[in-house]
Amino acid sequence: MIYEYAIEPTLAVAWGKSQSEFEYYYEKFGLGQSKIMSEFPKFKNWRKQFKQAAAGAQDFELQRITALFNLLVERRIIREGFTYDGTTSWLENAETENDRCPFQAILSSENPRKHKSVLSQTSVKSSNLWKTVEQDYCPRMSENMAQLVLPILSNCSRLYLIDPHFGPENPRHRRPIEAFLKCMANNRFGKPLPDCIEIHTSDKAAFEFFKDTCQEKLPALIPSGYRVKLKRWIARPGGEKFHQRFILSDIGGVEVDPGLDDGNEGESFKVMLLKRKMFEKHWQDFIAAHAFDLAEAPLEIFGKA
Repeated sequence: MIYEYAIEPTLAVAWGKSQSEFEYYYEKFGLGQSKIMSEFPKFKNWRKQFKQAAAGAQDFELQRITALFNLLVERRIIREGFTYDGTTSWLENAETENDRCPFQAILSSENPRKHKSVLSQTSVKSSNLWKTVEQDYCPRMSENMAQLVLPILSNCSRLYLIDPHFGPENPRHRRPIEAFLKCMANNRFGKPLPDCIEIHTSDKAAFEFFKDTCQEKLPALIPSGYRVKLKRWIARPGGEKFHQRFILSDIGGVEVDPGLDDGNEGESFKVMLLKRKMFEKHWQDFIAAHAFDLAEAPLEIFGKA
């Protein structure tokens, strides 16, 4: 659903200099799209190389170059643990990093070593690595569900699982949570552990029962070193109803149907990428708490798995 691309700074500038290339790539990246830029190398270094490549551009080109820069850096996939050799090219460094922690693809102005993960200007639009999925479905089984949303789980730094019917007492609700967190823990590679994982639900159950059940059932599902915060929301009179289900993250989100619980054989779990306007709406509703009120203070559970 949301995939990580390493982008050569000089190539991004070249996109901005061309009206047609700018229009094409501006629609492919950013919040609400399935393609997000990797922060490789660290932002300060990438920005420096970008500015060097943009030096000498004409004013009308700079407007497009600046707009593209702002879009690409607005949301980035963060990775740690890599080394960057300033004596070799950006592309050589990206190829080395790809061996350690694969990108979806490396976008470069050229591909002199014919690397299978490098897409040059002439090959990018026809490559399968460029073709991403914005809506899909799978069997409504926890392992299948986790694999379907794995690109989000393995790339995000903040994760919010939103389902008004989540009940920790129900195994069908716990199994997908366990599968999501296990996939996340096993597929981070060089990416930092998420600093925020939250489950958002309604206040349909009595709080003491909800709290006691979370404390009893959830620690064994959460990998050691991870922690999960649970928030319960109350709808405001005359306001939004809490009935949709989402997976939101710092790099984007999806709407899920019928929910974040697994089901019976033959049922499907469906996901649809949230475009910018809808993502921002639901982010404001839940993460910024503009549409609902907290039922009580959040509950935090530490992993013991």
